[in-house]
Amino acid sequence: MRPQTHMGFRGRLITVMIALVVLVSLTMGALFMVYLFEDEKSRASEQLNIGERITRETLERRTDLVLSRLKIVVKDFGFRSAVASGDPGTIDSALENHSRRAQADFSVLINNRGELIASTLNQQAPEIADVLVHHGTVQGFARTFAYLDGQGYEILQVPVQAPGLRARLIAGFALDQALALLVARLSGTEVVFRARTDNNDAYQIFAATSTRDMDMERELTQADDAPRMLLNRQHYFSRAINLGHDDSGDIQAVLMISRQATLQSYYTRTQVIVVLVVVILLLAIVLALVMARTLGRPVLQLADYARAVGDGESPTPPDIRTGGELKQLRDALRDMLVRLREREAEIRYAATHDEVTNLGNRNALMQSAQALFDDGDACTLIGLRLNDLADVNDTLGLEFGDSVLRGIARRLQSELPDAQLITRTGGGEFLALIPARHPDQVDTLARHLLDVIQSPLQINNSPFSIRAIMVTMELPNDATSTNELRRRLNLTFEQAENHPEPVTRYRPGQDESHLRELQLTADLHSAIINRGLHMNYQPKLNTRTGELVQVEALVRWIHPELGFVSPEEFIFLAEQSGQIHSLTAHILERVAEDARAWAGQGVNAGVAINLSAMDLTWPELTDHLTRAFDNWHQGMERITLEVTESALMKDPEEALATLNRLRALGMTLSVDDFGTGYSSLSQMRKLPVQELKIDKSFVLNLDTEPQDQLIVKSTIDMAHGLGLKVVAEGIENLAAWKLLQQWQCDLAQGFYLSRPVAADQLVETAQALASRRQDLTEHLLEDHS
Repeated sequence: MRPQTHMGFRGRLITVMIALVVLVSLTMGALFMVYLFEDEKSRASEQLNIGERITRETLERRTDLVLSRLKIVVKDFGFRSAVASGDPGTIDSALENHSRRAQADFSVLINNRGELIASTLNQQAPEIADVLVHHGTVQGFARTFAYLDGQGYEILQVPVQAPGLRARLIAGFALDQALALLVARLSGTEVVFRARTDNNDAYQIFAATSTRDMDMERELTQADDAPRMLLNRQHYFSRAINLGHDDSGDIQAVLMISRQATLQSYYTRTQVIVVLVVVILLLAIVLALVMARTLGRPVLQLADYARAVGDGESPTPPDIRTGGELKQLRDALRDMLVRLREREAEIRYAATHDEVTNLGNRNALMQSAQALFDDGDACTLIGLRLNDLADVNDTLGLEFGDSVLRGIARRLQSELPDAQLITRTGGGEFLALIPARHPDQVDTLARHLLDVIQSPLQINNSPFSIRAIMVTMELPNDATSTNELRRRLNLTFEQAENHPEPVTRYRPGQDESHLRELQLTADLHSAIINRGLHMNYQPKLNTRTGELVQVEALVRWIHPELGFVSPEEFIFLAEQSGQIHSLTAHILERVAEDARAWAGQGVNAGVAINLSAMDLTWPELTDHLTRAFDNWHQGMERITLEVTESALMKDPEEALATLNRLRALGMTLSVDDFGTGYSSLSQMRKLPVQELKIDKSFVLNLDTEPQDQLIVKSTIDMAHGLGLKVVAEGIENLAAWKLLQQWQCDLAQGFYLSRPVAADQLVETAQALASRRQDLTEHLLEDHS
């Protein structure tokens, strides 16, 4: 097997060397041939450039010559007199004579309306009048090229002017073989004139300097996508030149240069290059055989050695007798093996250990937890999180913070000698896996450990203490996978931070609420986009007349899987997830849409809409309000925007600026849930509000609670003294309604008057309330009498 292996390596070495030489030789040869070919094209292109300039100059001079002749014709008194006579015979004769004088192949005389006056053609005049008029210039003449009856023409138009006479002379000059020969002689190229046929896909040759074979004839009649570019024919370099000013390509002059002489030189050089490549290949084969014989055996030994090193083995270095570079390679591979082993150990250690405390890290914890889950073992997890580590790093420096972390690590190792694993999983978080114990024992151990951790540390000979929180979990009872472990551990830490206790234990079901929040947050966007939310409206009645004057918009969500979701829950999630503005914009559009529908059914009610605290800092709020209530069918004051006291006090300056913008739109501003926040009536004077809404907690038991009666009555009196309207919500019975009427509260709402109803039920509800107006106000009439 060894000889076969050696031969195989030598064969591969020979193949590689020959392939390399072939690649280099062919590349150089190809580049050289490409260079020759490009040089050939470059020289041909330059000659064609010169030919193109000469062609255009020749045609321009020809045009100037015949144009001067035509100008002499149209200025001739006899010609103008003949045209002015109006006699067809006289005009035809004059046109024929002067056309020969100008050496024109045909002439046509038309009036300014494009109507034919006379023509030297036997058939109907060509339809070129509109084209020539379109190309008329300020010099008083027009020029174009056209293909007529199998012949290409340069067509010139000059005006014929005389008192009471306005006509145009159109003369055609053939692009014939004589012209092609003239251009060819001047430019040093062969010339072909061709024209695009009616199907617009091919050309017709109508003049040329010489005859061509059938293949060349076929190529010249094909349409070119890029007529100005250098075209490579089998025996010619060619260039098509568009004639005329519009570059349409309908009439072209094709210049051609023979490639035969250049190709002969090109082929000769190619043969030289082929011979050179063959010689190089032969030398490469001989050299490869010699090198393969010399280098084959030691290289194979080194290859086997390197392969064993790559497989993770510790092989014995081969005995290299040739010395030199191969021996150095052998030594380098041996040293590399040693360094690889050391590096692997360092990487393995760094992957599972914290560099500050030398404890295990998150990877080590997840590996140990996964092994525990796989084996079905049980253990207790104790988690510790330092509260003020970030402040320590910011104020005392990172080095001091690292000293604190190392001190905590030493205490954990000292207090938990039987721990299976102690880790620092990031920041100030430490986790330890200890043998499973009774919950009471775990709680006692955790409390003791927390006291030890929070006792003063000696850092740089100075006592220092730090606060911490402690959590515990039982595995696998509280988590059966690493994903559950991480999620539930984080939730437990969050609970410990929000509800400080000495030790917080994970409680089953704690993460279901978190998962519910995640699902609601994700589904809320779809509900907004797909109109999955429902709008309900609760009527507000005038306490003096019992009339329905306004409805409060209340958004509801029936989740397809979770059922009814309270507004407090999903509005809070909308604020936390940044969807509150989309939700507000959606509600505004729905309310405006429903209100317009009620108006069409005879319900003349204003609307009240609740705004979030975050809406008061939303720059686009006024734009959305203006867009939603565009062409509002009532006065803008019938739109009431309700804002809670807490929202107003969260950022008073920004809230004041937003309220001023809303007030400028003419809308009514109301303070919702008044009496439950931190504001007062005196603070209301600083805000551009027109209404306050007494919280229902003061109204629900209004008929039985004297203290609530005192608060509500005083609030109404003070608000009226400040010029504010008052709305009371939570009317549950007739007694509360009567009290509010007696105290002259402006508006009221509650279940006694009407529950919130869907948009399509509001018309019916309005009718029912109208039938109750007498019952709701009759005691007022009795008091009056």
